[in-house]
Amino acid sequence: MKKVLFTCLGLMTLITAKAQQIEFGPTIGYRFNNIVDRKAETKRAVIGDALWETEYGFQAVYNFRKPGNEMNYRLTAFYQNQKRGSKSERFSNERFEIDTNGFGLLFGIAREVSPKWILTLNLGLGSNSMDTKDYYKGDQPQMIAFDKLNADLEPKTNEINFLYQIGVERVLIQNKLLVFADFHGDAGISKMNESVGSYGNQGFGFGAGLRYLVDLSKKD
Repeated sequence: MKKVLFTCLGLMTLITAKAQQIEFGPTIGYRFNNIVDRKAETKRAVIGDALWETEYGFQAVYNFRKPGNEMNYRLTAFYQNQKRGSKSERFSNERFEIDTNGFGLLFGIAREVSPKWILTLNLGLGSNSMDTKDYYKGDQPQMIAFDKLNADLEPKTNEINFLYQIGVERVLIQNKLLVFADFHGDAGISKMNESVGSYGNQGFGFGAGLRYLVDLSKKD
């Protein structure tokens, strides 16, 4: 995980030197997450019902050029605090709930579709640091509450996942402030458990936030 973070920091430092616009600001959202059996032979691979929780974080965007009529390429680095897990389909109070700090780096495109309105599309990879203390909530044994489990689930402290996002941005103050809304999701590409079986998190949500703009383009 440290190697991933150092690589991200190195890339951001390099790109900042060539960026025409930097954006940064807080985010908030609402998402669902479910734990999936990655080797399930049935079509429905999730182990239970989705866990719905709020999320919050911070992101920084490095634009190779300012969004406009031409396509702009960008890198987005973010931090996000969220809950990962699943709820039992049999008992309403039984659930896996893992407090998670997520870090990610996305490569994407942005284009102005009308004055002050910008569409974005991003893909990338993320690393999740998961708190494994008190990750299971409830009184029933795990395999009773989640009958698809073959053994008690013991999560690792980290996970790698694939990220995707599509959003829209609205410039409020030219070269100073914008607001955005997006739909975003992720799918685990590494095994998230230490125990028997191969499980991963997957989720989808929507978010919003403010970003402050720093114009680095050369002035005439």
